[in-house]
Amino acid sequence: MATYFIHYLKYHVSNILAFHIFVLIMLALFGSLAGCGPVGDQVPERRADSTVRDGADSMEAPVRHVRIVPHPRRWALWLQGAQPDAVAASATDLVVVDYSADGTDAAAFTPQQVARMQQGGRKVLCYFSIGEAESYRFYWDAQWKEAPPPFLGPENPDWPENYKVMYWHEQWWDLVLRPYMDKILAAGFDGVYLDIVDAYWFWYEQGRDLQLCADDMIRLVARIANYMRTAGGADFIITPQNAEGIFNDASEASVARYLEVMDMIGVESLLFNVTPEDSVYRTTMLRKVADAGKTVLNIEYIPLERMAEYRNALTTLPFAPVPYRAEPDRALDSLAPQTP
Repeated sequence: MATYFIHYLKYHVSNILAFHIFVLIMLALFGSLAGCGPVGDQVPERRADSTVRDGADSMEAPVRHVRIVPHPRRWALWLQGAQPDAVAASATDLVVVDYSADGTDAAAFTPQQVARMQQGGRKVLCYFSIGEAESYRFYWDAQWKEAPPPFLGPENPDWPENYKVMYWHEQWWDLVLRPYMDKILAAGFDGVYLDIVDAYWFWYEQGRDLQLCADDMIRLVARIANYMRTAGGADFIITPQNAEGIFNDASEASVARYLEVMDMIGVESLLFNVTPEDSVYRTTMLRKVADAGKTVLNIEYIPLERMAEYRNALTTLPFAPVPYRAEPDRALDSLAPQTP
């Protein structure tokens, strides 16, 4: 339309000065209109990796924009006695280790050792129990057995020296989780592998409302994600393990938040050492994760001679997990061979 008026004036208006003035007015007018859209379409410019943060200690997870979502091809879980040089020499592109070689603060991995494990672009996640307290950790107070803090629950009969905790309690955050996260961040890990997420079910069995238990656990995971990504960068990796039933037990809004903040999920014994009914149910729940574009990590505790059977079983699933075979004793004290 602007071109039409310009040609019209060029051939029909003799006053050259008027012509040029009119052209300038029209160009200014159409230029300003070109920069406008319908009301509400204006979006403030934002860096691709930017994050809207509510504060590092907020209960809410950050609103995330463009992030690098990990999709490893080979991974491993090595929780006891991990050796940085062996990790660095492995064929893995993602590995989960404890923050310490033996679980104690004295043997905590240094930033240099973590960097060694990260060589070649490997992502190194730190194992992090968020639903139980462990008496051999740096945060444990010897007086807790006689005078337990308000968040401490009963000892896990299957895992001595591990204690159920009321994970929604603020002192659990202040005395244990936050100092632990600070150590993980200081060491330079790429992310966390969150264990005992299924603690929500224990407290439901003690008489607490099921949806409240599930929602509180998701709120905790979101809070951890926010704290870590605020301090460690928007691409800090959040990977909960197991507890697939939470997708059915939590509120719809909480499930949406859970899928938003997680990058991957780790799943033990999905195909072996499990009933067919349980495997089908868990697979159905995990479809939600896969459909959201997130990676499913699978670990099976089977002997090496069943590796071919494992690979065949993976093809029956409606998504493609990243597999890892661990030794049947579940000690997780080595990098288990993946080929016979």
